[in-house]
Amino acid sequence: MTMTMSNEQGKPDETYVEARGVVTACMRATSRSTDSGGRTRTHKRELVGSRKDRTALHTSAVTNHSRRVTSVMASEGAVSPAFAYTVVYVKDVPKSAAFYSAAFGYTVRRLDQSHKWAELESGATTIAFTPLHQRETDALTGAVQLPDSAGERGPVEICFDYADVDAAYRRAVDSGAVPVSPPEQKSWGQKVGYVRDIDGIIVRMGSHVRA
Repeated sequence: MTMTMSNEQGKPDETYVEARGVVTACMRATSRSTDSGGRTRTHKRELVGSRKDRTALHTSAVTNHSRRVTSVMASEGAVSPAFAYTVVYVKDVPKSAAFYSAAFGYTVRRLDQSHKWAELESGATTIAFTPLHQRETDALTGAVQLPDSAGERGPVEICFDYADVDAAYRRAVDSGAVPVSPPEQKSWGQKVGYVRDIDGIIVRMGSHVRA
């Protein structure tokens, strides 16, 4: 059986290892008490055990404490996600990547040789493109469903913020985006316009929102 006492800083400094009722090793312990006059007294005692035994016990206690801290940190990290990618399913990956570069002002960071993956240089969250039909969708997670008409839309839209929304909107339309709604001032304080990309996906173009 192992028992641990802690000092005033909460750090383990006294450890007993008991086997069949016999204390075989321990460490130096420090405690404090207050007498009737309000004075604090410090008590120190050297407990039995060889230096080697005490060193081994101290090392074991520190190691176990480190393991517990590491375990807690790993557990917290496992449930604290980072928003890494927004993946857009498109008909033609290179064409869509080039379109977003021309229409919305992004740099194409990566275009895979297979033409089945492309990424934009879009900050902390990467915008990526991949084909509509592939194993990961059709056979594994479900086929991508497209709107049946121009009057319908998918459940997700892509949003970009610009300092000059009007200029950005004109650039997008001039580059082939389909105009949906020109920029207008909204009640929540943002100026917003909407276009469709070459695959019919809605793109919201808005001004920066100030908190």
